Amino acid sequence: MLHTLYIGGGTPTVLAPSALAGLIEAASAAFALADDAEITIEANPGTVTLASLRSLRAAGANRLSLGVQSLDPAALRLLGRIHSAGEALQAVELARQAGFANLNLDLIYGLPGQEMPQWQADLEAALACAPEHLSLYALTLEEGTPLQTRVSCREVPAPDADTAANMYEWSQERLAIAGYVHYEISNWARAGCECQHNLTYWHNLPYA
Repeated sequence: MLHTLYIGGGTPTVLAPSALAGLIEAASAAFALADDAEITIEANPGTVTLASLRSLRAAGANRLSLGVQSLDPAALRLLGRIHSAGEALQAVELARQAGFANLNLDLIYGLPGQEMPQWQADLEAALACAPEHLSLYALTLEEGTPLQTRVSCREVPAPDADTAANMYEWSQERLAIAGYVHYEISNWARAGCECQHNLTYWHNLPYA
């Protein structure tokens, strides 16, 4: 019996809600999901509507991970995201209206040219959304991506590792004050809202 199901890595919400509901149903039939299983779906804020989120919630999804990446318009443009900061905030509100009581926000720090005050404002904006879980990732420049090309051509500055480290340490302190448990390198959660799927890997437990 499985206790978690994670539909993600990319943007599964480009699929129709009925297709995602079919995935959950098929997994339940094939792997005998526990009645209280944690069922997570990743989503790009630019690909969800209230109707689609309600459909996913009705299909059994009980945890939503929104790839917000940033709530700074300039940072979103730099990252080439399809959503705006306003759409990200709207996605949070729609998720709550759809009945998601366990919400994760993904954020990226250490962007080219990003200074500490910008990151601090970004994280504060995310905290104002009151998510149950936060995943904070230092930017990794992937070979062949537009941003990596811009950095290699010196169109934008290379990310600064020392600045990123300072951002990480500040985030640890700020999130502790805000009541989040730092339970894994890049993940913080309200007590009891730790991602069980993450912990399966970290505890070296069996998974399919």
